[in-house]
Amino acid sequence: MTPGRPRDPRIDAALQQHLVPMLVQCGPDGFSVDDLASRCGVSKAAIYRRYRGREELIAAGFAAVNETMPDVSDLPLREALIAHLEWVKGAVGSALTASWLVAIQQRPQLYSQYMATVVAPRREALARIVRRGQQQGQIAEAADLDVILTCLSAPAVLAGMHRAGPHPAQRVSVADVVDTVLAGILSPAARATGS
Repeated sequence: MTPGRPRDPRIDAALQQHLVPMLVQCGPDGFSVDDLASRCGVSKAAIYRRYRGREELIAAGFAAVNETMPDVSDLPLREALIAHLEWVKGAVGSALTASWLVAIQQRPQLYSQYMATVVAPRREALARIVRRGQQQGQIAEAADLDVILTCLSAPAVLAGMHRAGPHPAQRVSVADVVDTVLAGILSPAARATGS
């Protein structure tokens, strides 16, 4: 059996460039393989050689959303939180929340996939930063992790959803959110030393 023709990396690059923005713009109901092929300058057959259908394309789009998530493991606590949340606020995929949230509520499998592929990795990355702060004695160990994650991430997600418009969330600084939350959860030792 002879191997097939190797996949053209230019097609993969075009798909990567156009897939997520198109998913953001069109949502699950407006998304079309024909439109994607046209934007990429390729045939539908070239897409279907890579993905078996719309569901696999959507899954690939979800998976691609977090590829640019920054590694903040070497940054101090405050800077790590700010860098991660600024990325969440500005990531192209953050707009998926606005365009997809209502539609995927009607599709339990798609909703589960979105939560597992897009939301969970971001939340876990943020949780690692907070846990590191707890292990280093900067954040009070008794502070509830889920409350902290919600307080930190919600403003960044909201700003990301509304970045195209004049929503009040756009006027809120990520650094101010981080500082406000940290003021409430710093350990007594960190509070005493100002770290």
